[in-house]
Amino acid sequence: MSRAFSVARLRAFAVSVFAAAGLDDADAETVADVLVHADLRGHGSHGLTRIPIYAERIVAGAVKARPEIRVERPSPGFLHVDGDNGPGPVVTLRALEAAIAAAREQGVVAASIAHSNHNGAGSFYVEKAIEAGCLAFAMTNAPPSMAVFGGREAVIGTNPITFGAPTASEAPLLLDMATSVVARGKIVEGAKRGETIPPGWALDRDGRPTTDAVAAEKGVVLPFGGAKGSALAIMVELLTGVLAGGRFAKSMGNLYSDYELTQDVGHFLLVVDLSRTHLGPDFAERAGALVAELTGSAPAEGFERIRMPGEVEAERARDVAARGIALPDNVVADLDAVARKVGVASLGDAP
Repeated sequence: MSRAFSVARLRAFAVSVFAAAGLDDADAETVADVLVHADLRGHGSHGLTRIPIYAERIVAGAVKARPEIRVERPSPGFLHVDGDNGPGPVVTLRALEAAIAAAREQGVVAASIAHSNHNGAGSFYVEKAIEAGCLAFAMTNAPPSMAVFGGREAVIGTNPITFGAPTASEAPLLLDMATSVVARGKIVEGAKRGETIPPGWALDRDGRPTTDAVAAEKGVVLPFGGAKGSALAIMVELLTGVLAGGRFAKSMGNLYSDYELTQDVGHFLLVVDLSRTHLGPDFAERAGALVAELTGSAPAEGFERIRMPGEVEAERARDVAARGIALPDNVVADLDAVARKVGVASLGDAP
């Protein structure tokens, strides 16, 4: 069973929890906005279900509530950001703002971000870059939960990649994908609910294919496309953990278990201010023409029409914002439990 709550109510609840956990009001709002964004787009595994573990780590001191985030610019087109073990959304948004400002001067800027934490859906940050008239890539590494191609041991994270660009079409192009067959959060949520998962998602701890979400959570998730997804995950690890100067691969802290070890997540941003390119405002028109040509091509059997990356999520966000975000009863129970722990009003029954 599930219950629907208005976006405003859920956002206010999340802000109250994170403020009570120790974040200042602005940072509490940032973390809440990142989680609500994921639920609006239909990615519940990265949404409000993360409130308990985020808050728990902040209260325990595993994540610093009031970090001193430092931005250095060793060269005109490169930023290095030290997140000081702050909340991932807070660190990443600060880095994005600095990268956009630098791109206004430089045209293109890369930002390497160290000593951070889980930062939620990458589409939140890329969407903000698009709103600022930029093309952007965002990447993050993660604690090991995936095998590399040919292996059965968890040695690398699901290392998602997000890309987006403005177009003259109704919605921007916005790709947000894990390098695994599926985001591990979906397996975690499936395990909580006692669900089965599709074949090909994961191996159990003995390296055997499984459809049992609980067994999969104890085992490894698989890279998408075999060697191709594995290679992309390795590329992300180089651009995040290695380049940032933080931990990488098996040395990283686990979000759910290592409370004495900081996660030390690394992120990477690449931001292009399109107004500083040779195309300027023509880029969006040309991108819109590309979208029109692609979506105007003949659909295959079983498809009514062709959709672009991010289109389904944008439509879903509009629908969900109108009718409210539905949360399973077990998630509501978890949220009410963390509310009691930090001393704020529970989510309750009213939408």
